Amino acid sequence: MTHYILFTGHMIDKAGRPKERFPAYKEHDARIKIKDKLSEAINNADASFMGIAGGACGGDILFHELCIELGIPSTVYLALPPAEFKKASVSFAGQTWDERFDHLLQVVPFSILAANEDKSLTIWEQANLWMLDDALKSGGENMNLIALWDGQGGDDKGGTQHMVEKAREMSADVEVVRIDEI
Repeated sequence: MTHYILFTGHMIDKAGRPKERFPAYKEHDARIKIKDKLSEAINNADASFMGIAGGACGGDILFHELCIELGIPSTVYLALPPAEFKKASVSFAGQTWDERFDHLLQVVPFSILAANEDKSLTIWEQANLWMLDDALKSGGENMNLIALWDGQGGDDKGGTQHMVEKAREMSADVEVVRIDEI
């Protein structure tokens, strides 16, 4: 049976963000904390593992890089086609993040959210529900969510808080790495 490790987390802060959430200087420590949670998850379950996360700069890319490092297969779930996604969720953080995103899509499989006429949810909310649904396909006992989160609401709909709330509604195991405590 496959155990799914779903990840959600904040993007690296845009330059000039009024209130810090995930400033670049926290990347190294966030990486260590995420790796600890991943290692804990794989050491506590006797199963094969699959990682699921988006591809945004910050937590998502760190998660996939750590999955590669730990030998956990993962899939990048994109709310938009790669070029559009990169423009919306990666490029503002700089060339290094663009390069990491491009490399990731060369070495890890990716899926793109199918077009949906339902306008009641943003594409980011739809992507969260898509990832959560896929992660739960073997049942809630075979899935956990790791969230790099400050415990606060996001800048827009469909962010980390949304994923955490939806996962908790489904009784999923949620492990939070508090970015504000790093």
